[in-house]
Amino acid sequence: MASYRGKPAVFYDQSTNFDDMHLPARPAGFSAYPTASKGTHSGTTAAFANRGGSRRWAWLGGTSERAMILMLTLVAVVTKLYRIGRRNSVSWDEAHFGKFGAYYLNQTFYHDVHPPLAKMLVGLSELLAGHNGSFDFKGGHTYPAYVNYRFMRVFNAGFGIALTPMAYVTCRRLRMPTEFAAMAALFVTFDNALCVMSRFILLDAPLLGFTGLALTMFACFYRQRQHPFSTDWWRFLLLTGLSLGLVASAKWVGLFAVALVGCFTIVELFEMYCNTRLPMRIYAKHWAARIVTLIVIPLCVYALCFKVHFSVLSRYRPAASFMPIGFQTKMRGNPISRQPYEIHTGSAVRLQSHTSATGYLHSHSHNYPMGSMRQQITGYGYADPNNIWNIRRVAAAGSFQHAEDVLGTDDPIAGAIGNGDIVALQHNSTNTYLHADPGFEAPFSKQYKEVSAMKDSEPGALSSNSLWVVEIVNPERRMDDGHIHPLGTPIRLRSAAMGCTLLSTGERLDKNWGWNQAEIACDIDKSSAQDSKGYLWTIERHINANMTSVNLGKFMSSSFLRDLGAVNRQMWITNNALVPDHDKHNVLESGPTSWPFMVYPMRMVGWDDDSIKYLEIGNPLLWWASATVCLVFPLQLFYWLVCWQRRSFNWKQGQFRDYIEGAMMLWGGWLLHYLPFFLMGRVTYLHHYLPALYFSILFLAYQIFHTCSWYMNRRGLIRVLYVCVSVVVFTFWWFSPLTYGWDKPIKDLKGMQWVSSWPVYTDKFAF
Repeated sequence: MASYRGKPAVFYDQSTNFDDMHLPARPAGFSAYPTASKGTHSGTTAAFANRGGSRRWAWLGGTSERAMILMLTLVAVVTKLYRIGRRNSVSWDEAHFGKFGAYYLNQTFYHDVHPPLAKMLVGLSELLAGHNGSFDFKGGHTYPAYVNYRFMRVFNAGFGIALTPMAYVTCRRLRMPTEFAAMAALFVTFDNALCVMSRFILLDAPLLGFTGLALTMFACFYRQRQHPFSTDWWRFLLLTGLSLGLVASAKWVGLFAVALVGCFTIVELFEMYCNTRLPMRIYAKHWAARIVTLIVIPLCVYALCFKVHFSVLSRYRPAASFMPIGFQTKMRGNPISRQPYEIHTGSAVRLQSHTSATGYLHSHSHNYPMGSMRQQITGYGYADPNNIWNIRRVAAAGSFQHAEDVLGTDDPIAGAIGNGDIVALQHNSTNTYLHADPGFEAPFSKQYKEVSAMKDSEPGALSSNSLWVVEIVNPERRMDDGHIHPLGTPIRLRSAAMGCTLLSTGERLDKNWGWNQAEIACDIDKSSAQDSKGYLWTIERHINANMTSVNLGKFMSSSFLRDLGAVNRQMWITNNALVPDHDKHNVLESGPTSWPFMVYPMRMVGWDDDSIKYLEIGNPLLWWASATVCLVFPLQLFYWLVCWQRRSFNWKQGQFRDYIEGAMMLWGGWLLHYLPFFLMGRVTYLHHYLPALYFSILFLAYQIFHTCSWYMNRRGLIRVLYVCVSVVVFTFWWFSPLTYGWDKPIKDLKGMQWVSSWPVYTDKFAF
């Protein structure tokens, strides 16, 4: 063992130059990858790494491996379930996600920024717990006796529990020995933040569970790359695709796991392309296998989750107003299916933009602070009396030579309004007319003209600038009769005087005078693509006491793909609207720069002396150490690059590849789950870092093992392992009162303020 102390030679062979390393020769078609060395490590490392079960239990190992997995799982069960029902009131975001779960029991539609899978699992837990969906999960309210909140929390904690054995299996697949793989699993188990976030009815535990599953399945697949198209290769490739679909369906953060697998897949396919011995037929087969399993299957899982989501949530709520009208008409209890079929002079209508962020054509008794200074025309996303317009036909199609010659003072023409007719739109609440003015630019989009509401007493109120030509665009097949109808007849409104087209610009008005409502303007550029959604409007509500209502649902068609696109667009819009208010500090918010070193943990509940208090604080030693190794790793790579240039890079053949593949998988996972938050404009919280934390903790264990194995013998490695585990467990125990709930005055809990910015005793940002 003296050689271990003489130099870091466990992985090094001073007689081998890096330039001499090359891909070993392979039989054509046998493998798309370079053959890894059978001895993953030498010396002490090999003694660790070569342990394991028979090939029959290759993915879980033999009896000793399964016993280790069982013991680690039992430890995770204890840490996650201990006193899980202690706080018997709705805590933190249980108010949101518990309510969403109840919507599934009530079959009532709702909208949220996240995909539905994790929330459907919350609904399943409520169903299994015997909840009838009547509890509304108001924050801070005590759970009634008929709500088995303990079972719901235990169900959710199961995903956090599963993270421990998956961490172990992942590290074993990355060629870490049993002892150090167990150390990595214990690191995951004894992180306070991962623990506390698994103990409530939240989405973070399912997200972490599916993230861990995706990483485990991909690591198992990666170990099979020497045996392409074998049974195990196909099994783990299919499971990888399935798990990617699950994690993306839980939260969009799961797409970062998809990106990780995608990056490795691109590298693999490039390596295969460079292997001139590989027949193109086999290469094409690799492409086809990955397209089906890593693209098609995840997309199918994602779509299937929404299919179930739509099927269950069949009762109408106003939250469904952004969905395609054909979808809404199929919902039970919807208020829009029964309406008069044809739009006549004298009808009152509510015009909905095809741009979901715009909502309805709206006006109110507030003026623009610039331009014409007249009453504002905006887009408003909610049902409101100010969305109602009275429509009357001024001229029938074909009855005029020039639209600009028609005047609003002409007597209205009775009958159904159709394509090419000229109409006037009078705002029902303020008796003003929708008016396009060529003399003023739109408030924000200066390339367009202003649209305002002109009082009928003003000069020119009923001129051709207040008249609009109706143009029908792609109506429902069963409504294509030349007339406009509610729900199924998209229309454009073109100014009779100017020829410009009414549109939603996509901009928002100033919140100080326009209340952040959508900007409405008139596009005078006839060359623009005016079939896009910003130019299209549908009469979503039709009121006429002199006409009989019919069931419009029988005229409407619905498409699942169209519905899927609509809900995902609205999720994107809603997500982007969650921007922080820079005028004031929210004590729950934190930025990504503060996450790795846990500058500002988050209070999850109220901090009264007699309340049970929970702090989302991680294990400081794990967070600080894992952040350090992740940030230092690029310097480590740079050092090895310099050594390679100086021809002093002396890893044994195949060993550097074995190390760097696992390192890049874990470090790349951390990077892909962390860096994108710097590009996001939305509000962020500490728990957004948890998926990245999972990768960084595994990478910490990976680096500890490899770094120590270069310099230490077996006895030294074991000592390092015991010290690391002991320190981590002790730190977890030290902060456990804030993980499992502290019900006494916080001043009685000593020694928790390790960093001055931690809001343990006082919160300098709290009001």
